[in-house]
Amino acid sequence: MKNFPLAVLCVLLLLSPNLLTAQEQPAEDISLKDLLEKENQQENEYLKPTLILDKNIPDDELNRGQPRGSFLGFMNASAKKDFASALNYIDFRNLDEKTLSIGKEELARQLYVVLERTLWIDAGKISADPLGDLSEEGVPSYRELIGRIDTKQGTVGIFLQHVPRESDRVKIWKISNATVGKIPQLTKEYAYTPLGEWLSKHLPAEKFLGVTMWQWVYFFYMFFVFYLAAKVITWAVSRVLIAFYPKLSLETQTFIKNPFALLLAIVFLRFLLPEENTTLASKAVSEGATLLTLAWLWVLFRFVDLMKVKMAEHFVKQDRPLAVFLLRPAGTVVKSLIVVVTALIWFENLGFSAGTLLAGLGIGGLAIALAAQKTIENIIGAITLYTSAPVRIGDFCRFGKYLGVVEEIGLRATRIRTLDRTVVYIANAKFIDMEIENFSEREKMAFRPKIYLTPTSTKDNINALLTSLREYFASLDILSVDTQRVHMKGCTQMGIELNILVYVKTTDFDVYLNEINQLNLSILSLLEEHHCQLQIISDRIPT
Repeated sequence: MKNFPLAVLCVLLLLSPNLLTAQEQPAEDISLKDLLEKENQQENEYLKPTLILDKNIPDDELNRGQPRGSFLGFMNASAKKDFASALNYIDFRNLDEKTLSIGKEELARQLYVVLERTLWIDAGKISADPLGDLSEEGVPSYRELIGRIDTKQGTVGIFLQHVPRESDRVKIWKISNATVGKIPQLTKEYAYTPLGEWLSKHLPAEKFLGVTMWQWVYFFYMFFVFYLAAKVITWAVSRVLIAFYPKLSLETQTFIKNPFALLLAIVFLRFLLPEENTTLASKAVSEGATLLTLAWLWVLFRFVDLMKVKMAEHFVKQDRPLAVFLLRPAGTVVKSLIVVVTALIWFENLGFSAGTLLAGLGIGGLAIALAAQKTIENIIGAITLYTSAPVRIGDFCRFGKYLGVVEEIGLRATRIRTLDRTVVYIANAKFIDMEIENFSEREKMAFRPKIYLTPTSTKDNINALLTSLREYFASLDILSVDTQRVHMKGCTQMGIELNILVYVKTTDFDVYLNEINQLNLSILSLLEEHHCQLQIISDRIPT
């Protein structure tokens, strides 16, 4: 089950085929950006009629002198659950008793529910002329078309109508009685579920992001239910997998039970949430996919961490410990890319143009890229050091004028501890271009003593000394037999020079020092035994 995490991610992609996009587009393509703009526009448009000094608009304290003011008055009163005030914007004349038996306030409420669920109305496009929009084809001059709603029995038009005011017979605009007569038919198709009806009637009318309080409560309640179901499912899946694959890692089990469970719950929420309790505003918020975005971020982040653990185990088995150190910066880079891509998708879902955002950040991004040039060079240098591995952490090496032990290879610089116990930081981009002598890569360590004999040493004594040295070196198991040199190199002004080279079979410097200490003592003993005197160099160099 080595590739199980990858299989899990594939399942997630199948469960959520559009990744961060919405389950389905509403009848009108509405984004959260559009929703916020509409809220702001409705508030401003509702106040405008009171500021317009137009003698043709009838003086009406409820702003019913033109279609826009009347419709916005109804919507604003209904949004506050003030259905008694909303009745002032509805024409109840000539309605049959069956319709009126529902109750006028209830009819107003039902109409508001239907409009919230079906029509995305741009208040700015509703006529502000006291006579309405006379250019509408197929619409009588005394009516104003707000929109059309598709039903199983056909299309139903939502109209305002120019009607006489009860007090003085001045013409004002109200929601047409023809539209009111269609409310029972519309409600059969577009009413909330019984739970939705109860919540909408008993919870406050306040809105957040255009969505009423009861819908937020309902949403989180359903999320809690689906999350419990997802936890049960993922727990059962984990138990089944452990039964078939007892070596399933703890990290993989945690991945299934936590981020996978959250994502599964959100997928259930998007696909199984009853459509009857959604409005265009709630769909617009849903299209933003904020919760789904956060869930995917958690899943992808944990997946990257899980892959780091798996790859670290793989590299250790292959005896490539240095590659493990590369996983941390590599994981950081991958997570950064995930955040950027996810953020762009999220902005697109909210209704903003990711291309515009990228274009706006172009100049700033160029400046950042220029400023980060050295940083990028050092990161590439770190990757080079980890992959080509000229040195490893703990290696003793010579670099430039320094000798020291490599303690850390970071994203920016390499830290080295010198023989004087000081710390030197060298930028990675500079370090990889230096000539590096890695002493820790030696498979054995050379011993080259500088020995000069006095000219008074005889040929027989020197020859006997060389023979004894060869025999002594050959008898030691600690010395490599492949390369052993014991010769008289020549006669120089500093004396008779001996050429001695042997290799100590160790890479531990402490062991090496102990061995060459014994070798030096033995060489002194053989010099004394064969009457060969060491030359004091300072005595032979002329001043």
